[in-house]
Amino acid sequence: MQLLVRHFIKNWNDVNDPKVRAAYGVLSGTVGIFLNLLLFAVKLTAGLLSASIAVIADAFNNLSDAGSSILTLIGFHKAGEKPDAEHPFGHGRMEYLTGLIVSVIICVVGVELAKESISKIIHPEHTVITAVTIASLLLSIGVKFYMYLYNMSFSRHLGSVALESTAKDSISDVISTSVVLACSLIARYTGILLDGWGGAAVAVFIVWSGFSQILEAINPLLGEEPDPALVKKISDAVMSYGKVLGIHDLIIHDYGPGRRMLSVHIEVPSDMTLVDAHQLADTIELRMNGEFGIEAVVHVDPIDVGDPETKKLREKLSEFLDYLTPDILYHDFRVVHEREHVKILFDIAVPYGMRMTDGEIVQFLKSEFHKVGEQYRVIVQVDHYKKDA
Repeated sequence: MQLLVRHFIKNWNDVNDPKVRAAYGVLSGTVGIFLNLLLFAVKLTAGLLSASIAVIADAFNNLSDAGSSILTLIGFHKAGEKPDAEHPFGHGRMEYLTGLIVSVIICVVGVELAKESISKIIHPEHTVITAVTIASLLLSIGVKFYMYLYNMSFSRHLGSVALESTAKDSISDVISTSVVLACSLIARYTGILLDGWGGAAVAVFIVWSGFSQILEAINPLLGEEPDPALVKKISDAVMSYGKVLGIHDLIIHDYGPGRRMLSVHIEVPSDMTLVDAHQLADTIELRMNGEFGIEAVVHVDPIDVGDPETKKLREKLSEFLDYLTPDILYHDFRVVHEREHVKILFDIAVPYGMRMTDGEIVQFLKSEFHKVGEQYRVIVQVDHYKKDA
């Protein structure tokens, strides 16, 4: 398969290029259509000759896989299209949508096969298992395992949900066809009719596989947590600049593979000039695009590092949060003096699963700062984050 990749895909290693990703999808889809139609024809013939519902069911499973390969091909082609007026962030999520559609089709096929298999269990029929039937099933197992290997290889190389779904479907077919083969061999050498049960087992496995793939395909469409390893690399890169005192509110928006956007807040000394702060933000944005292929927007937060009162109140806040739990983080800490009051403004990041409600945490902080000084007025913005295991 690598020979085909190098022959048909220019710049095959540039996986962030939408055109390259589309070419991988077209190659995977084209090979999948050809091989699945071949297996469908071979197994349908063998199933009709042997009157085996399990073999016929497995054949139609290959036909549905051919349809899935067509969808994969179309999805990657659409995902590779340039942004337009209606879709300014491109069409990259079509790759995720394709994976979802393929998974739904797999479930539908599995349910239909289950109906046929139940009928065969209730009304068993004699099957004639020949050497041709056995050979067709062995051929299917070998071809499907090969398809699993190359699709999984493509998936890992591209980080593609759609190709991962296709690869998992192929390994599911290897297992389901092995079940059919086992039932066929038992029927041939013992006379025990397990054809309907074999078809039912295949159907259950297909539905289970399709449903699990649906869950995986939905996550990137809904918006899932970014890869922790990527977040750490980005954080380390931003913090490598000496003027950056801290970062927070790092958000990655995924509009499809190769089309990600990043927003991040950086904390810098308040005595830094506006020109220098702007230049630093531009430098980081350019690095994010060049090093990670992500368009970035950097927001600058000035931090007063020399004011004694600000330092004292920061220490108090750390003390209050540690009393609750060390897992609550804070950022954007500011002190604003007014005529009668002193405003203390900051954001806190609370891990999901805290027993205390956001309101209870805020009320606790307001009460504690009021004890420090009646002139203090606390304004808190509560965010949430997923705590590392």
